[in-house]
Amino acid sequence: MQGSVPYRFSVFIFFVLVYMTSYSQGTIKNMEAVRTAIAPKIDGKLSEMEWMDAAPASDFTQYYPYNGAKPSEPTEVRILYDDRAIYVGAFMYDSHPDSIKQGLAERDDRNIDADIFTIIFLPYNDGLNAFDFKVSASGVEYDIRHAANYHDRNWDAIWDNAVKINDSGWVVEMEIPFAALRFPKTEIQEWGINIGRTIRRHKETSTWNHIDNKLDGFYSQSGTLSGIHNVKPPLRLFFIPYVAGYTENAAESDTWAYSYNYGLDMKLGLSESFTLDMTLIPDFGQVQSDDKVVNLSPFEVYYQERRPFFTEGTELFERGEIFYSRRVGGTPDGYNDIRNDHHTDSIISNPGEIQLVNATKVSGRNKNGTAIGVFNAVNTNTWARVIDTTGAEQKILTNPATNYNMIVFDQSLKNNSYVSIYNTNYYQGRDRYVANVSGTEFELRTANDMWAVGARANISQKYYPDDDPAFGHAYEFEAGKKSGNFRFAYSHETQNDTYDINDMGFNRRNNRFVNDINLEYNIYEPFGVVIEMMNEFLIEHEMLYEPRKFVSFSMGSFHRTTFKNHLTIGMHWDLTPVETHDYYEPRVDGRMMIYPANGYFGGFISPDYRKRFIVDANAGYWAGAEYGKSGYHVSLEPRFRVSDNFTVSMESDYEMDWNDTGHPYGSPADADTIIIGKRDIQILETILEAKYIFSKNTSLSLRGRHYWFSVDYDKFYELREDGYLDPSYYTGNHNLNANAFNIDMVFRWIFAPASELLFVWKNNISNEQDEVVRDYLENIHHTFTSPMGNSFSLKLLYYLDYQKLRKNRE
Repeated sequence: MQGSVPYRFSVFIFFVLVYMTSYSQGTIKNMEAVRTAIAPKIDGKLSEMEWMDAAPASDFTQYYPYNGAKPSEPTEVRILYDDRAIYVGAFMYDSHPDSIKQGLAERDDRNIDADIFTIIFLPYNDGLNAFDFKVSASGVEYDIRHAANYHDRNWDAIWDNAVKINDSGWVVEMEIPFAALRFPKTEIQEWGINIGRTIRRHKETSTWNHIDNKLDGFYSQSGTLSGIHNVKPPLRLFFIPYVAGYTENAAESDTWAYSYNYGLDMKLGLSESFTLDMTLIPDFGQVQSDDKVVNLSPFEVYYQERRPFFTEGTELFERGEIFYSRRVGGTPDGYNDIRNDHHTDSIISNPGEIQLVNATKVSGRNKNGTAIGVFNAVNTNTWARVIDTTGAEQKILTNPATNYNMIVFDQSLKNNSYVSIYNTNYYQGRDRYVANVSGTEFELRTANDMWAVGARANISQKYYPDDDPAFGHAYEFEAGKKSGNFRFAYSHETQNDTYDINDMGFNRRNNRFVNDINLEYNIYEPFGVVIEMMNEFLIEHEMLYEPRKFVSFSMGSFHRTTFKNHLTIGMHWDLTPVETHDYYEPRVDGRMMIYPANGYFGGFISPDYRKRFIVDANAGYWAGAEYGKSGYHVSLEPRFRVSDNFTVSMESDYEMDWNDTGHPYGSPADADTIIIGKRDIQILETILEAKYIFSKNTSLSLRGRHYWFSVDYDKFYELREDGYLDPSYYTGNHNLNANAFNIDMVFRWIFAPASELLFVWKNNISNEQDEVVRDYLENIHHTFTSPMGNSFSLKLLYYLDYQKLRKNRE
């Protein structure tokens, strides 16, 4: 029976895990928070007597570089609370206070050159859901929201801190309102907690509750926080209105257009655990420009989400991997049809982005560990205005009003485990189809995260007004040993040929039947000149689901070693020892193209980031067994820290492929005669960034990107029925030489908590031609002599706390 081997293996693993003897996780520390009648002043001095009422948490242990060792400097932390907030007072003793690193950076910048204090709260004490607050010795904030298998680094809570450096070290005071957290509605709270400290000059990180780096699970190795009783937090109601003004000119226009937008974000605490987030008439004109690329593949390009509303507090909506937020308010379905319509004399306007009316999120978790997430967004009709061949103006609907919806139920289980069910719904009106995707996933772990088994199953559904519905399914399974020096896992993935989640999700291709085996052997204890060493080996076998035909077989490994001078080197190789059968590149159903056996070898080097000037380097070479196929890539990333508040960095990536074969660029698919071109592909991408930090609340950043792509076709073939190539007399010109240049400049002033003024300049240039230009400087010349578009915008956001407004009125 097909699939019987994975099934029997999964059942075996499940029963092994059920009867697995748990390993001891070690001592779990406890600290107690003390209620205070007088809130301490957040000034970085710890001068209030109330701090002395709380017993300090001390006796830290190194996490890195010498896991389990005593830290080089002592730390003491105390916690107070009242009905409004938690107050953290920390003293980082330092025998050389003049050496404390105080580099500046923008909020949430992980590359800051500074000492750091961290406190992590797990209000449900489940090892999964955590709120991570960090502050540097220069007062820069960094916060993270963590859920199972997902880090939300874009989450920005409203909290306060103050830092002072004195003769004995440095002090942090933090005020974290209960409004910034989600916690169960119970009289007696018992939270998970851990505390960390990083001493930058030693590149040393220590934690209060010891974290064994041989165990898979950082947050699950936390201590406990007791003492919080009868908390009655006030109403959580916040408004963030905005107003934005634009002056813009498109690349093809000599005139400037002026416009303005206004809207509102709102946050309402429905309870201690649940929050409603809403944005009305959102404006995302200030987000970083997409790094556009030329796509030769048959698959869609994935672009990172950068819009704040869709990047913050979305961890629940990551369940099932069926929600791709870029679908919401993306490019209209008919945008390219208007551009390519030969019955149109001119285009007056053709919006490239759908206008959202509103978007809403409701999410939270109750005292039983049950989380609920609801997402909904609505956009208006999108119209293009054109002049037709008769000279009359027409409005053409390029995208109808659409409703996007997702709902998630997630249950935390014992031993840092969870189970979820979820559904997405996409609706464009009765005359179009309705798309649904429903599914469930779970992960079960043993008590110390040593062993785990997980699975996911999804069903896609499409209902048409005048046609039969379409259904698809997918499932995944993984089981293995997650901790220790030696780790292994077996995984299986199936997607049938009608599985489709791309109305609200992102899936490059379906019709997959894949088996993977992953083996790891890692060394965490320092030896000789080595701090740690990671070694991973992977075997993968893939077939089509329907018909069950072979696609590929590959193996590879990854090796990484970090030395005591904090230099890291790595090596990566892949081998595909047999031919690959590609059923997608021909662009015709049922046809297949054969690629020869091939191999890849590459490596990288990464120096100590504490140095003012560093260069990361990465390179690799690949070659095929036939047709002279080969290629290489080189990447250099120099970075220079000019001063504590000024950094310049560059990333340059070059790739060259010889005798690559594929569908000719710009050629339509032809079921009768499939033409395949042999081509050389050259890609050079250079990104230059500069950041000047005036203070922790004021910054200026500049990012420039140049992308050069060329594809030069040498000869053409006809694809045979058996997947091999025959010479062809086809002579079409499908060469392409493309350049793109973008500038994003942002001045940000955070003049009050969550309130900011943004000035943004965006510049974009692009050109394409069918003659390949080999000279790089000539490409630069063509780029900067091409028409360019510019956009200048000014945006003001102001944070309003209902409680403070009410108090001021009283």
